[in-house]
Amino acid sequence: MDYKSALAYIEQFIDYERSPDFSRQARFYNLNRISQLLDLLGNPHDRLKVIHVAGSKGKGSTAAIIASVLIQAGYKMGLFTSPHLITPRERCRIDDRLISEEEVTYYIKKLKPAIETVSTTEFGRVSFFEIYTALAFTYFADKATDFAVIEVGLGGRLDATNVVSPVTSVITPIGLEHTTILGETYTEIAGEKAEIIKQGCPVALAPQHPEALAVIEKIASERNAPIVEVKDFVERDSDISVSQLVMNSDGIPIAQQFEVKTDSECYSRLTLPLLGHHQYVNGTTAIAAIECLKQRGYIISKDSVYAGFKNVQWHGRIQQVMSSPLVVLDGAHSPVSMEALCRAIRENFCYAQVIFIVSIMKDKNLTAIGEIISKTADHVIATQVSDNPRVLPAETIQNTWSSICSKITTCPTPESAIEKSLSSASPTDLICVTGSIYLVGQVLKFFNWDYKKI
Repeated sequence: MDYKSALAYIEQFIDYERSPDFSRQARFYNLNRISQLLDLLGNPHDRLKVIHVAGSKGKGSTAAIIASVLIQAGYKMGLFTSPHLITPRERCRIDDRLISEEEVTYYIKKLKPAIETVSTTEFGRVSFFEIYTALAFTYFADKATDFAVIEVGLGGRLDATNVVSPVTSVITPIGLEHTTILGETYTEIAGEKAEIIKQGCPVALAPQHPEALAVIEKIASERNAPIVEVKDFVERDSDISVSQLVMNSDGIPIAQQFEVKTDSECYSRLTLPLLGHHQYVNGTTAIAAIECLKQRGYIISKDSVYAGFKNVQWHGRIQQVMSSPLVVLDGAHSPVSMEALCRAIRENFCYAQVIFIVSIMKDKNLTAIGEIISKTADHVIATQVSDNPRVLPAETIQNTWSSICSKITTCPTPESAIEKSLSSASPTDLICVTGSIYLVGQVLKFFNWDYKKI
């Protein structure tokens, strides 16, 4: 087995991230298969100190910030996230180094007998995500990581990652997303996500909708799990001032600075190379997680927090790939995340016009996303990512948004959409590629971007 055949083997198993029937029935998710699989592998997750991250938005960014801080503090760090932009190797990394092709091949060969055994049981074949979860746990345990930051794939209660006994749980902001699977109210969704809270394990908590907060506080209290939140959180209503932005030589913002206070520390002028108020929220949530770890006796210096924030790399989030015209890519794919993106564009950038290139999955709230984009966009180009059965046809987006967006056209591929926007944009325009993490990945390939650069 080589790397290519290892990936082909994994892709034989159902990938719910790309399933066109993204419903509660199709998901058929439970912890039986992953528990059996891990048991056959010697339960590698039991040898890990896990920081478990759930929520509706900001999970990946928050996880990346936490991992970056702990790397700077001298810990050997595993990081497991999903989905990936370009290569599945992104899902599993140690100290910012992606798992190698040779390591992926080795671990798939190691896992294969257990995968085949579990797939013949009454619980059915294991899934694509369960295989990567087991691979990550085994890899991190074999490499003796000091910590493993594990991002929940979907929900919390029955997600494959929820077999761990974490040292800290983290819950980022909860929104009304994946409602066909998790429930249609904040109360229902929070109930699913709060199930990552374990007995006596501290919880780092982001600002929440009141209904979600009530559920989380109730479950945490029942399990004697102390909640840690950042003090004096600032819910910015006004625009970010120029003094809070770090500019490059072309006058384009590349980072933001802010202050965060906790019970024991004050971090002034933290520099985060991720733009937008939502990233400020993620940064404060990461600080709360660091406080949880410090309260449990782990040594994390103030300097390592500053360095971890400043050096974090998390791609596909208001990522700038071209300066004239300015081209930014962002994986926003829900009304809440699109609102955050549009706000960040207005607050952080100067431009003549904004061209949005969008591709959206079938399970998303298309009308709500269109209404949000229409308030910021001067022109919209609808397209569709390749080889994904969940993607909406570009014409469906155009037809739905024709009465919302005054100027909307279609292009059959992301590559043709980029070429069209670049040919029509002026040097002072901004092109925003968004609507799907899969679209961002495909456009990054167009710009010949890859992980060999980092």
